[in-house]
Amino acid sequence: MHEYLNYLLGFDDANLEPHQMAARAAVVFSLALVYVRTGGLRMIGKQSAYDSLTALILGAMLGKAVVSHDSFLGTLLAALVIMILHRLVAWITFKSSWAGSILKGKSIMLFQNNKPLLKNLSRVHITENDLQEAVRKNLNMDNMSHVKEIFMDRSGELSVIRHNASSVGQKSNR
Repeated sequence: MHEYLNYLLGFDDANLEPHQMAARAAVVFSLALVYVRTGGLRMIGKQSAYDSLTALILGAMLGKAVVSHDSFLGTLLAALVIMILHRLVAWITFKSSWAGSILKGKSIMLFQNNKPLLKNLSRVHITENDLQEAVRKNLNMDNMSHVKEIFMDRSGELSVIRHNASSVGQKSNR
């Protein structure tokens, strides 16, 4: 059995043959599906920085497993450890808002009371034009007067909150 797996996957070969790379690709693809399921759906949805980092590391490791003569099983095991750590961080940040703010960051208010918050915009390198673009995309409007607040979320996306219909044109009491 070991000889067949070595022939198929090239465990002991310094130079991989094309059929070995193809077989490794099939194994890696199958295991990647299991790993992504281990990591949860957030891995493939709207991503936070730590989700993107995990996906980047996982892709690099799994790519190496396909074409490198380095330890195939060791690389797959290391990729599994990354996915388990990803899941552990997700659980920790779910249980602790403090850990969530440390590991994933916090939402940052960028616009309030009909004014851009210039200090926060500068901190996250977002321009007023970026805010206007977010309003067009989120509210389908080109007018900032309908906007109550804009936040940069932990994922890096901009969330736009509109005034309720009765308060448009009126000053907020906050």
